[in-house]
Amino acid sequence: MKLWYTNQVFNYTAFLMSRAIKHRSLLLSVLTFITVILAVHFIWGWKTLLSFWQAIPLPYLLAFTLLYWFSYLVRSYRISTYFESSTIKLPTKIVLPLVIKQTFWANLLPAKAGEISFPILMKRAFATPYSHSVPALLVLRLFDAYVLACIAVALICYTQFAYLTWLWLVLAVFIPLSGTFLRKHFIWLTYRYRKYKKARFVWQILTNIPSTYAKLLKMSVLSWLNWAVKILLFAALLASMTPFTLDQTTFGALFGEVSGMLPGLPGGFGSYEAAVSFGLMSNGINSELISKTELIAAAVNSHFFILFNSIFGAIIVFMLPDSSTTLERNYDL
Repeated sequence: MKLWYTNQVFNYTAFLMSRAIKHRSLLLSVLTFITVILAVHFIWGWKTLLSFWQAIPLPYLLAFTLLYWFSYLVRSYRISTYFESSTIKLPTKIVLPLVIKQTFWANLLPAKAGEISFPILMKRAFATPYSHSVPALLVLRLFDAYVLACIAVALICYTQFAYLTWLWLVLAVFIPLSGTFLRKHFIWLTYRYRKYKKARFVWQILTNIPSTYAKLLKMSVLSWLNWAVKILLFAALLASMTPFTLDQTTFGALFGEVSGMLPGLPGGFGSYEAAVSFGLMSNGINSELISKTELIAAAVNSHFFILFNSIFGAIIVFMLPDSSTTLERNYDL
């Protein structure tokens, strides 16, 4: 009886804590968005900020939007490829709404709490157990971090070692194939010490690395395609709003994407703008061509482009019936 009472108290306390965290995150998100709206109004004025878009031709805006949605498709296909096995197929058309929802929650909630939505959405849509979806998310994020790091190295070295940089980028696509070797030779070692949390954590990641060279290469190519499209897109968008060339704005686009992988305020406000501005200035941007206020305004507009597409996509997906975004089948390990 005492044990039952203790369990009930624990469950109720956990429920209250989860509700409190949820409401606190929502409150922080609302306050952040209100602060951003007021900051834009008093620092630049909405008319001034939106005037940046008038300088961009409509065909360019359509191209930027299509590229952004193309990145959704690439990420959806990457997830379909990752989870594909002999027992289950995840259609890209059903994974796509999941990716849109996950991106929306990642932009809404603070400190990357939205990442938690991925295993929850996978559970609801495909009945994927958390024991598989959580380590899978870590593997996907490792791919993302690896690609961004490789691109950063390439951009830093390009001015002095142009040919070697292109060679590095080609080789970097194939380096993840070593994951098969790591998986094969280190799974037994981490399993042997599985009583330790860190060893068990590494073991879960290793077991979720694709076991075939073909799937690893496909995952690598899709990861590179996704980030190449996104960085090119935002570099071109920043170049359209500023007097800088595409090669000058690439650093800003890269830093902005890196900031999106780090914890921060809801929507990444503040950190994204700071990262983009730092990336532009670190690339030798001439301060006489544009003021710091205008530079930050361009970063804010680039950020609004992300949020607008994220919210617009979420509105469409949330209006769809559940049957169109759910696979009527249990996930079989």
